[in-house]
Amino acid sequence: MSGQDSFWDHFWFARLFFQLSGILPISGESFLWKKFLTQFLAVFPMLYSFFVLIPQINFILFRNYNTDDLLEAMLIMTAVLTGQTRSIFVTIYRHRITRLFTACEELWDQSVPADRQLISTWIRQAKIISTMYFCAANCLVTVFVVTATLQQFSLPENSTTKYYPFTPQEDSTPSPEYEIKYAVQVICCFCSMSYIAACDMTGTILTLYLCGQLALVKRWLRDNSSKEKFSEMKGNINEGLEESLKKCIRRHQIVLELCSELENVIQYNYLIQIITEMYIMALSAASFTKSSGSFRHFATFILSINGLFLSCWPSDTLSYESTEIAQAIYEVPWYDGSPRVKTMVAVLMARSQRPAILTAGKFIPLSLEAFSSITSSGISFCMLLRSL
Repeated sequence: MSGQDSFWDHFWFARLFFQLSGILPISGESFLWKKFLTQFLAVFPMLYSFFVLIPQINFILFRNYNTDDLLEAMLIMTAVLTGQTRSIFVTIYRHRITRLFTACEELWDQSVPADRQLISTWIRQAKIISTMYFCAANCLVTVFVVTATLQQFSLPENSTTKYYPFTPQEDSTPSPEYEIKYAVQVICCFCSMSYIAACDMTGTILTLYLCGQLALVKRWLRDNSSKEKFSEMKGNINEGLEESLKKCIRRHQIVLELCSELENVIQYNYLIQIITEMYIMALSAASFTKSSGSFRHFATFILSINGLFLSCWPSDTLSYESTEIAQAIYEVPWYDGSPRVKTMVAVLMARSQRPAILTAGKFIPLSLEAFSSITSSGISFCMLLRSL
């Protein structure tokens, strides 16, 4: 990985999805049409989701159904609603998210090659995770499309039943109306899943990058923790050591401010994600076990549980890395330093007493323990649905 690489050189694939979702502005020269297009992409899911949502509501209220059909309709409705509610989150916080990414880009540009090498270990994790998640989200839509296509081709030639990937089947739908509705639905659902994945990965990428910045501060502290660097020769203060500690304090403060801003920006998106994906996980697992092992429901279950994990695990890691700063400060032999050095160490120690925590709507601190609890609740709800 070259030390001259820019921040977005490592996240070009994620940046593409962020721009297509309206989370980040379209790059290049600033034109009025780009601003309008970004705003349109941000609210687009709220508009086209009704194309899928209304048929499902009509199916539940006015048509006869069995348990399997009801579970599938509820599953798709939940997935649509999470896309619609997240579009509100993107519309409100889009500019603040852009500022967060800009601040991360500036920190990367200010880093020397040796520091970038450490941060790049976290960037690689975020890059691999986001790329796999974006691909998995689109593969899930492909599974639904392929399943509906196979169902349609398996019907006899004189059959009037028409299958759709994300809405109930219809009878006596003439051509080309059926083909047009099918194509529009497929395009809309690919856009919707990409949008949801972009919202999920916004917090994941930013959190892992901030973990890299905290790891960098920890290395700076441990590089300056030897007693020799804290010795005062002939009453003169080691100015180089003071500058190094100042650098640690400044970077630590910047990262804490970014963590606080990330918490304020992303908390409601996390709340939406936890609630909806817990029910999606339960509904897909119940549908999978009740419908003779439908692969598309199994794929939905895997994607939803991974989405929860990829939100809780980075947040748990961020808390751990922030507490490691306190441990690194504790190892510094401050008692051999000057009064100014002792003051700076005390300031840094005081700031690192509380770990950085990301929450879901200020209610649930995101951690692996929270992931375990949410998964357990989803399984309990799944068992309840299976008993119906």
